[in-house]
Amino acid sequence: MDNNRNIHGRGRRNRSRSPEQPSRSGHKDRSDLARHQRNKADSVQSFSVDLNKLRAKVMKARLTKSSELPELERQLAAAMDGGGSAATSSSATSHKSQSSSGKGTGESGSGGVVILPRVDSHGRLLKLGATSESKHQSPTARTKKEKARISESEAESISIAQMARMERETEGDNSMDRSLAAQIMKDAKFTNDLEYIDDNSERLSKQRQEQTSEQLKQAAVRDYRVMESVLGHCDMCFRQSEQADGSSVLTPPEYPTVALGNRVYLALPNREPMCDGHCIIAPIEHVAGSSLKCDDDAWDEIGNFMKCLMHMFAAKGQGVIFLETVMSTTPSKAQHCTIECIPMPMAKSGDAPAYFKEGLLAADDEWSQHRKIIDTMVKTQAVAPANDNVRDQDANHAQKRDAIRRGGFRNTMSAKLPYFHVWFNPHGGMGHVIENTDRFQPWFGREVVAGILDLPPTVYRKPRKLKESHNQRCDRAEEWKKQFGWDLFDWTKALAE
Repeated sequence: MDNNRNIHGRGRRNRSRSPEQPSRSGHKDRSDLARHQRNKADSVQSFSVDLNKLRAKVMKARLTKSSELPELERQLAAAMDGGGSAATSSSATSHKSQSSSGKGTGESGSGGVVILPRVDSHGRLLKLGATSESKHQSPTARTKKEKARISESEAESISIAQMARMERETEGDNSMDRSLAAQIMKDAKFTNDLEYIDDNSERLSKQRQEQTSEQLKQAAVRDYRVMESVLGHCDMCFRQSEQADGSSVLTPPEYPTVALGNRVYLALPNREPMCDGHCIIAPIEHVAGSSLKCDDDAWDEIGNFMKCLMHMFAAKGQGVIFLETVMSTTPSKAQHCTIECIPMPMAKSGDAPAYFKEGLLAADDEWSQHRKIIDTMVKTQAVAPANDNVRDQDANHAQKRDAIRRGGFRNTMSAKLPYFHVWFNPHGGMGHVIENTDRFQPWFGREVVAGILDLPPTVYRKPRKLKESHNQRCDRAEEWKKQFGWDLFDWTKALAE
């Protein structure tokens, strides 16, 4: 009798576990699919990096009129054809039903299928995966045991890397902080008390209903079309035009290009310069608004250009400052990211911090939420050694201590707010958060420089645009190089070696 009872008990336990077995297998399939998508995204990213380097070589050969241009163009065309066919085949394999119906992708004028990028216009990862059926179930229809089981299984299956990826995907309108703020606004009895927050944590942590896969794809298509319209009107981007024979040609921007790196280029303004030597630093890819959206590789090249320009102008007995003004953070309204480089006599460059400090204190509204002047200089703080035993320390240990680098432009300013920033050296300078864009003038930095150099208002307010052909722009860039001896300080020559 006891044996029968044990057998029946085991049978009941086995039957109770049977509904969980499909969920485990389904979770394994989803994890395998996610791993496959991550590997595919990594391969596409590495291909795009190599393609950017090849495009930079083609553009440099075109500007210098090198004899290697035909061979480089042939390599670029072959790489793009190979990458395009691979991307098309992989997309057709993974999204066969969507591609056949034309849903979820942008269509070009010729009726072809356009592969959407993995990031949106803000640089955030797009979440285009299909949602599971359990997520669409109403939370009230679940029992407490089901909620506890789901939360425990999710906590055990999600790794730290996946949690970081989820946070990047939900950044922006669907961010966790924004959802928490929305729940607090609905709660009239909310008090900023830890005890109240703990008692109502389940209600305050309630997320918005997740969008379906079709809604996410349509949002990605709308964002893609807006970005294509912005790129079509940007005069600082490298354009890729199709020829009659089917080949593609890279067209340089409407700016005299002086030097070209893998991610950043140095050019002269397409308007009347404020003074001799006036130039700009800009990323090759379209970065809307703030330079803080650039990655580490791009910032390494920006720093290289800044250092080379400082050494070049110092050899001529001049100082230099760098200006960046971000009036809008919306990708559809923000302009291509630019950092202006303006040289001035060495004697006057020492007075530049005082001029900008006085100007920033009077700029914008009188009452503001942020400090008028934000110090962005890199600060170094000495750290005591881990082992304080004197016998294990050499005589010069004080000079060999590690240091913590704090501050700096990238650690102080935010790309989510309009701002103005001036660099007095590559280590930082002064920043200001623009709270009232109607009152803060976009030519503020040039106006302060004009006050230092005693220049008329026509130079900084609305300078006249120069109407030049491609050959005239190349000639002006060559004259600038010879005038200031840029070839002696050009760090991009090392890229060709």
